[in-house]
Amino acid sequence: MLLATVLSTFAIMALAAPTQEPLPSTIRLQLMTHRGQAALAPASAHLTYYGGPVIANVEVHPIWYGNANYQSNLNAFYAGVTKSSWMDVMNQYGVYRGSAVPGFGVAATKTSLDDVKDIQAMLINMVKAGTIAPTANTYYPIHFAPGISITQGGSGSCQVFCAYHGTIDISSLNKGTKYLYYGVMPDQGGSCAGGCGSNSQTVNNLFSVSSHELCEAVTDAGVGLATANAAPLAWYDSVNGENGDICNAQQGTTVGGDGVTYVVQKHWSNADNACIANSAGIPPQTTTKAVTKTTTAVIKTTTVATTCAHNKCVSGVALKSTCDPCVAKIVAADSYCGSTSWDNVCVGEVKSVCGITC
Repeated sequence: MLLATVLSTFAIMALAAPTQEPLPSTIRLQLMTHRGQAALAPASAHLTYYGGPVIANVEVHPIWYGNANYQSNLNAFYAGVTKSSWMDVMNQYGVYRGSAVPGFGVAATKTSLDDVKDIQAMLINMVKAGTIAPTANTYYPIHFAPGISITQGGSGSCQVFCAYHGTIDISSLNKGTKYLYYGVMPDQGGSCAGGCGSNSQTVNNLFSVSSHELCEAVTDAGVGLATANAAPLAWYDSVNGENGDICNAQQGTTVGGDGVTYVVQKHWSNADNACIANSAGIPPQTTTKAVTKTTTAVIKTTTVATTCAHNKCVSGVALKSTCDPCVAKIVAADSYCGSTSWDNVCVGEVKSVCGITC
C-alpha cells in the first residue's frame, strides 16, 4: 500500500433491499434490479448514533475524472442542494446547510480503476501535492467520464453498485485533519441506465445517486473505518444501513438555494419515521427557473373494479388499484405494478406492503 494508513471500507448504493444484517465494516453489495425500482423503507428502520463524526457544514468539492458529463449541472446542483430544505432534514443528526465550489478536472489516465490502488492513491497524492486541502467539513465526490469502470472490493460499477462513499485516514500526513471523505460516482448512462434510478432523464438519476451519497457522507462520515457498532460509526441502522440506504432510489424534489427545483433521493428521518425529501413545514415550491423537467400526473377517476385481472400472488399484467385494497397500497408505493406489469417484485410486495403471505 502507498501509506501505512487505515484504509476505509464503504457504504455502497445499489438497488436491492438488504438480505442480511450487515456489519458496519462490511461493504453493502446488493444486486441492481432490472428496472431501478425504489426500495420500500422497512417498518423497523431507525438510525442510532454511535458517537462518530458527522460533517456539520459540508463543503462540496467535485472532481471530474476525464470528460465527465453534466459538469455545469452538477456544480449548480451541489451549490443549490446544500442550501435547501433537503439538507434541513438532517438537522436532527447535527448536520446543517453547507456550500459547494465549482469542480475541477483531472486527466483520465485509466479506463479501469481499482478503488484502493487507483482512486485512494490519487487522492492521497493530491493531498501531498497541495491540490486538495481536506478539512473536517470537506467532501470530494469524484464524477467519472463515460466508459470508465470502477472496481471496489471485487465488485464492478454499474454491475453491482451505482455509487459509494468512503473514508481515508490521513492523520499520518499531518494536514490538520484526521479523515478525507470522498464519493465515487460512475457515469449514469450506459450500463447504469435503468438500474440506478427511474427518472427518464439521465441527469436527474445522476442527481438522485449523488444526493444519496451526499446525505450518507455527512451523517455517517467515518463508517469506512468502523469495525463494530461504535465510533467512528455515526448515524447508522445496524439492520438497514445508512439514511440513504433505507430509502434507496426513492426520488423526490427539493428547491435549492438558487431557486431551482432539483431531483433528489429521499432520505430517512427519525423524527418523521419516513423517507422524506424536505423538512417538515418547508415543502418544495414551484419555480420558473429549472434545469430539470418535472411532470405532474393527473389522476382520472374511473369506475371501481370488483375483481382483479389475475391473482395478486401471481405475476402478470398490471393490476388496477381499484380491484383490491392490497393492490391499491402496492400501486401507491410502486406505480410500475399498476401501469406496466405485475412482476415478481410486485408479488413480493404483497408480503412486504400488505403483510399477506401468498
